Amino acid sequence: MSPEKAVSRNQDANNKLVFFEGCSYAFDLEDLLRASAEVLGKGTFGTAYKAILEDATTVVVKRLKEVAVGKKDFEQHMEIVGSLKHENVVELKAYYYSKDEKLMVYDYHSQGSISSMLHGKRGEDRVALDWDTRLKIALGAARGIARIHLENGGKLVHGNIKSSNIFLNTKQYGCVSDLGLATISSSLALPISRAAGYRAPEVTDTRKAAQPSDVYSFGVVLLELLTGKSPIHTTGGDEIIHLVRWVHSVVREEWTAEVFDLELMRYPNIEEEMVEMLQIAMSCVVRMPDQRPKMCEVVKMIENVRQVDAETKISQRDTGNTPSTPSYILRGSE
Repeated sequence: MSPEKAVSRNQDANNKLVFFEGCSYAFDLEDLLRASAEVLGKGTFGTAYKAILEDATTVVVKRLKEVAVGKKDFEQHMEIVGSLKHENVVELKAYYYSKDEKLMVYDYHSQGSISSMLHGKRGEDRVALDWDTRLKIALGAARGIARIHLENGGKLVHGNIKSSNIFLNTKQYGCVSDLGLATISSSLALPISRAAGYRAPEVTDTRKAAQPSDVYSFGVVLLELLTGKSPIHTTGGDEIIHLVRWVHSVVREEWTAEVFDLELMRYPNIEEEMVEMLQIAMSCVVRMPDQRPKMCEVVKMIENVRQVDAETKISQRDTGNTPSTPSYILRGSE
C-alpha cells in the first residue's frame, strides 16, 4: 500500500483478512498491498488510509498501533465490534491480525467526517451545515453510541468519540465509527492535541475510558455542532481555548447567544431549540462522571428538542430553512 505501506509482505501465511458475514467485498491482503493509498488521518490509536483497489473498490483501512492484547483477545474483541449492526454505527467489514500488523477495514464515506464539514475551508464553495442537518447528526450519533453501550452485556465503550469519527449515513443522520479501540490498546499517556478537548477529566490515559466518559465526549461534539468551534482552538494570538471552559464562561455571563455558530444565525425561529441542545450538552460535560446522563437518556432529550407529530413531515412552525432543505421527522426516523 503506497505511499506508506500499511502492511509488510513477510507476514505469517496463516494470517488472513477475516471478513464478517454479509460483507460483499472480495479481496485479500495482497490486493490491499497493491492498492493506492492516501492518509486520511492519524489519531490516538492508529492511522486511517483511503485505499483504492485495482477493481476501483474504495475502503478505509485503519492501521492500529500499540495493541496490547494477543491474537485470541483481539479476535474476540473484533467479533464483538463486527457483530454490531446498527444504522448509526459504521460497520466493521474485516480485520487482520499478525504479530507486527493489526488492521480494520471499513466502508469509505465520500462526504467526509463531521469534523471536515464543520471546520473545512469556509469559502464560497462550502455548503454550510444548517440546523436541521446538525440536529440529525446529533440524534444519529447519540443513537449509535447508545446502541454501542448495550453491547457485550452493556459493557462496551467507544472510547474515542470525536467529530472526525462521525459520518453521515444514507439518510443523512450521524453515524459513529472507530469504536472499542481503547480497550485493546496499551495504556497511552495522552498528549495535548485537538483530541484532548473531547477527553473527560477522569480519563488520564486511554485505558480509563468508560461509558460516562463517552457521554462527556459526545457533549463536546454537541458543543462543536452548536458553536462551530474545535474543542481546542487558538485565538488570533497564541492563546489556547478549551471549548468546554469557554462555553461555561460565556453562559455564566448570560451571553448565551454569543455561543452559537454565526452560520446558524441566518435561520429564524431556532434559538429555543439551540438553547435546549446547549442545556443537553452542558449536562453531558459536568465534571463528575456519575452526574452525567446515560446515552439512552441523551437520545430521548434530543428527540424532545423538536416535538413532531408522527403524522406530519415537520413541526408546525417554520424552521427557517430554505425550501430546498427536506423536511424530516426527528422522532422515530434515522
